Amino acid sequence: SGDSASRLEAPTDPCPEELAATLRPYQVRGFEWLQALYKLHLGGVLADDMGLGKTLQMIALMLYATQRDGRMPSLVVAPTTLTYNWLSELNKFAPQLRALVLDGTRVKRQELIEHDVDVLITSYPLIRRDGELLGEFKFRFCILDEAQNIKNAQSVGAEAVRQIDALSRFALTGTPMENHPGELWSIFNFVM
Repeated sequence: SGDSASRLEAPTDPCPEELAATLRPYQVRGFEWLQALYKLHLGGVLADDMGLGKTLQMIALMLYATQRDGRMPSLVVAPTTLTYNWLSELNKFAPQLRALVLDGTRVKRQELIEHDVDVLITSYPLIRRDGELLGEFKFRFCILDEAQNIKNAQSVGAEAVRQIDALSRFALTGTPMENHPGELWSIFNFVM
């Protein structure tokens, strides 16, 4: 019956009121889906067209998880050109989350990693170099933006992100598969 089907759905909590944005209905549904995966200690792939708010949905989830379960750092890996965009979006929509971008020399990055923050943001080129440093920490989320960057499962970058210790892993992409199914397998290999 319809009643039994509705009982099978995972209960979700509302989007945090502290989020400095109003989510569109499809973004609310995406946030609820991400939240359900997080509660089950699973990961997922959020794939939709560019500009539909994947970043905002993940920020809402990070804020929700911090409010629900306390502080624990998350790691965002993005193309170099988007690292400061992530910082800007976090500061705009969830200023209560302390975030920083890992950049500069290896010594400087090592010092930054040890800061008490909610979100560390790094790039694909740097994750290849800093995988060992970041591997010493446990993260709540490991989030790959433009996850098609790990489409080659044998690449150093794909191996580095798979070594990150995180409770949940999420891949964000507008183009989950560009050439062949192996690219999608690589992304799911990271998530699972």
